[in-house]
This record gives sequence, C-alpha cells and structure tokens, in this order.
Amino acid sequence: MTGFCRREESGFTLVEILVAVAILMIGLVAVMQGFPMGTAGVETGRRQSTGVFLAEQKIEQIKAFALSPAAGQGFTNLPICNPCNAAAPLNSENFNTIAGYPEYTRTLIIQNGPTATTRLVRVQLSYRRVTSTGVQTGGTQVDIATLIAQH
Repeated sequence: MTGFCRREESGFTLVEILVAVAILMIGLVAVMQGFPMGTAGVETGRRQSTGVFLAEQKIEQIKAFALSPAAGQGFTNLPICNPCNAAAPLNSENFNTIAGYPEYTRTLIIQNGPTATTRLVRVQLSYRRVTSTGVQTGGTQVDIATLIAQH
C-alpha cells in the first residue's frame, strides 16, 4: 500500500459546479419571467401618455376655435353637443381617423358651464390595450375636461 499518496487538491467538484449552475438557472428563469410584465408596463405608459396628448390636443383646438375672431368661429359658435359631430375641430373621431394614431378614438362633448358665459368641454379618448403577448384587448379611456369662458 505504499504506492498510493493522497495529496490535497483544491478546486470544485463536478457536483458543486452542477448545483451552482442549477441555482443560477433558476434565478435567470425568475428574472426572465418579469420581462414581459415590464415591457407591457412600458407599453401601457406609452399609450396613456399618447392618449393624454391627443385629448389635450383636441382641447387646445376647441380653445383656439372659441377665441378665434374668424367668421363662423368664436365662443358664440360653440355648439352644445353630446357627442359633437360637426365639422372639424368640433367633431368626434373614431378608430383609424386620427392621422398617425389608428388605435385611438376621441369623443368631444360640449355642455353649458356653470354660467351663461362658460362652456364645459370634455374629451373622452379611448384606445385599445395591448397585452404582453401582443393581443389587443378592450379599450381603456382617458377623460380630460376644462371650462372655457367667453372673452
């Protein structure tokens, strides 16, 4: 039995390496599960921001119409309507009618305000949600309202 010398060897055994790789893989799978949820959240935020922009854009068009001295425009020519279906900018827009934004629709509502010289202008904007798998689902809505006063 004199030919067998055990010497100290440093390093990892195959079993230790396999256990470490398995733990790393479990962690990576858990992290990868969160990516679709994160991208869906970013997409939801982008769509909401775009919706707010488009609703504010319509409000600004109505304000410009109400302040305009041009013939056929001005505060006195703001119709009371729910929803409005007059000529632009006093119109509601369906899907595929807002240039560059086919998945959005705007509904314009103009009502009497609390006084005779005010109008309540509401824009309801709807858009189709997209899930993490890219499937479009039912609409989500953004509402913006403002009072416009006669000057």
